[in-house]
Amino acid sequence: MQELGEHYRPAGEPPESNVHRVVGRTDGVTLLRVTDADGRRVNSGEIRRCSSATLDEEFEPARNPDAGFNPVSAVGDVLTWLYWSVRKFL
Repeated sequence: MQELGEHYRPAGEPPESNVHRVVGRTDGVTLLRVTDADGRRVNSGEIRRCSSATLDEEFEPARNPDAGFNPVSAVGDVLTWLYWSVRKFL
């Protein structure tokens, strides 16, 4: 049984592309697409409904695109915060 919050991608596709998150389990499984074909996060609102059996046949487990720490992004966030903090007082 699939759990809410698990991630799946269509079978045979690259690991980061077209990742879907399980957002519902009533009368089958409801999936929300959270990445595009290039693996970038998207807010598409694209929902797909299928049975548990179809999910097991057509999809395979995927890595959570939100997992992990990205040091480059963290440094960029800190620099942005510093810039706006200084600008606020000038």
